Amino acid sequence: MREEAERIDGRLEGTLRVPDTEPQAIVVIAHPLPTHGGEMRNPLIAAIARACAERGWYALRFNFRSVGASAGTWSGGREEADDVGAAVVHARALAPGLPLGLVGSSFGALMSLKWVARGGRLDALVLVGLPLRSVTGRDNDLSPVPDGTLVVAAERDQFGTAADLRDRFPKARIAEVRGVDHFFVGKPDEMARLVTDELARTLG
Repeated sequence: MREEAERIDGRLEGTLRVPDTEPQAIVVIAHPLPTHGGEMRNPLIAAIARACAERGWYALRFNFRSVGASAGTWSGGREEADDVGAAVVHARALAPGLPLGLVGSSFGALMSLKWVARGGRLDALVLVGLPLRSVTGRDNDLSPVPDGTLVVAAERDQFGTAADLRDRFPKARIAEVRGVDHFFVGKPDEMARLVTDELARTLG
């Protein structure tokens, strides 16, 4: 597999992982909180991209506005859902006709949900480490989680455990990674396998 640099909407830095076989789908991956080190080369995001390419899918990662070489100003989550939308538009242009999946991790999950709630359309959605609480301990303002959506959750997540998520979203499907917190240290590949197993149900 190989990586190609992408410029999304003329303003966002991105990278496309290309599988060794003819791609059968494309997956957009949105990274964790920028103010706490989240960016597209985060180890968890890299693990998801690698697992997607191993399945024979394009994997498009991007940096939210103000992160890395992305232009713009951090808005605290007010406008970053627009970046998710721009990445999806770019992905559709890269792979017209192929099914499209979206994976959001932590802050990326919040922004992915926000984009979907505004009418965003895709073929598959997976959320990783969906944070019920912010880094300050306040409850996050979450957009609705569509019924049946898979949330990959850490047993000991300090921002919302797997048990917390089951209570909050009884119509979601929660896949629990045991023995880890929000950062899935030591188990990124298990997390990525759960993500891609779910995407494969729709993307093939």
